[in-house]
Amino acid sequence: MRPVYVTGLGLWTSGHASAESWCRSDFDASVETPAVALLSGPLRRRATGLTRMAVEVFHQATSQAGCNPSTIPSVWATSNGEHTTAIKILDMMRRGEGKLSPTHFHNSVHNTASGYASIATGNYAPSTTLTGGPELVASSLLEAMCHLEASAEEVVLVLADEPLLPPFERGDGTSALALAFCLASRPDGAVAILSGMRRDAVAAVKHHDRFGRIYVGAALPLLERIVLGRPGTVALELEGEHPGSVSCVDLELVGA
Repeated sequence: MRPVYVTGLGLWTSGHASAESWCRSDFDASVETPAVALLSGPLRRRATGLTRMAVEVFHQATSQAGCNPSTIPSVWATSNGEHTTAIKILDMMRRGEGKLSPTHFHNSVHNTASGYASIATGNYAPSTTLTGGPELVASSLLEAMCHLEASAEEVVLVLADEPLLPPFERGDGTSALALAFCLASRPDGAVAILSGMRRDAVAAVKHHDRFGRIYVGAALPLLERIVLGRPGTVALELEGEHPGSVSCVDLELVGA
C-alpha cells in the first residue's frame, strides 16, 4: 500500500474546540457545544449532539487541508452511534399511544452525521459509515487508505462517539469525542505521512482516562503526535481476540 499523506486535522470535545487546543492542554470551559458552521436552519436545529461534533470536525479537517467539502469522499466511524436518539425512540414507543417523532426517527441511524454533512454541502461523493469495537480506529483508517489506493485522490476520516447512557452504560468515560483526518494520495500540503499498516505484538494501547472505553479515543495518539511533532510508530487497538497484538502505522512528519 502506498504512503498516505495527512493534510488536515479536526478535534472537538467539551473544553477543546480544536486539535491544537487539546494537544496544548488549553482548556476552555466556555466550549460546551460545537460551532458547526456548516449546518444552518432546520439542519442545525434538528442535529443531535453526536452529529454536530462529527460535522464540526469534518469542517475543521477539510478547511485546514483546503479540500472541497462538497466533493470529497468520506469515511465515518462510530461505535455507539446515535444511541441517545434510539433510547428516546424506545421510550416514546412505550408511552401513551407509542407514536414516534419523525425527526428522532431520521436521526437514529448510524450514518446520520454523514447524511447531514452531505446535505449541508451538496456532497454526492462516496461515503461509508463503519461501526465496531476496539478495532474501530484501525479498521476505519484502513478503509480510508483503501479509498486512496483504489482511486480517490483525497478522503476525510471522521470518528465520533459519546459515552453510553443508561441502561447501557459501562464506564465509557465522561466526555464525548470527535476527531477527523484529511488524507491524500499526493504530498501537496501534507503535514505528515502514514506508511501502511501492520499487526505487531507490542504493549496494549493506553486509553485516556477522560474517554475510558470510547473506542475512537484510540486515534488520539496519532493526532497528538502530528500536532506536537513527534514522529514514530503509532499503535492502534485491535479486537480483544488478538491479545497482545495491535495494528501499527508509521508516522513521518513532513519537513522533519
